[in-house]
Amino acid sequence: MAKLVAKTYSDALFEVGIENNSLEQFLEEFSFIEATFKEYPDFLELFKTPKISIEERKEAIQSVFGGKISSEMLNLLKIVLDKRRASEIFGIKDEFKVAVHKHNNVIEATVISAVPITEAQSERLVKSMAAVTGNDILIKNKVDETLIGGVVIYIGDKVIDGSVKKKLNELKEELAQIIV
Repeated sequence: MAKLVAKTYSDALFEVGIENNSLEQFLEEFSFIEATFKEYPDFLELFKTPKISIEERKEAIQSVFGGKISSEMLNLLKIVLDKRRASEIFGIKDEFKVAVHKHNNVIEATVISAVPITEAQSERLVKSMAAVTGNDILIKNKVDETLIGGVVIYIGDKVIDGSVKKKLNELKEELAQIIV
């Protein structure tokens, strides 16, 4: 149900973004809103809590975000409050991001490595993944020292595990079968 609610609101904002040619602007504004809520978790609680009237929460949103985000995004926040869907704001952002990326033929990939990847490595990965998928690729790098070396790539619903940890586990299983 929550995903359906988020998709409904994100689709409406997406249509407005297409009409106004402001999809990228809305993505940036969503990032700003999310960063603000994460930096000030009490403000997020104020935004979501039904203990404070909707009008007071709208005034708080207006005073914090007014002049810093577009009127369309500000109106979305107010509508979300009116419809008692404030807890869905991050889901709406996520659905909107997916829609914009799909519209722009972009796929996000998460590359998990034992150490941060270099710019050159990132560029090589982007080129090879773009050649395979036919899409533009955005890479997020996460570090997991337990991998020892290599990388694990999550792209869409696919996982490519080229980590040393996986190879060692496979070798361990093969040796266990030989010994038994």
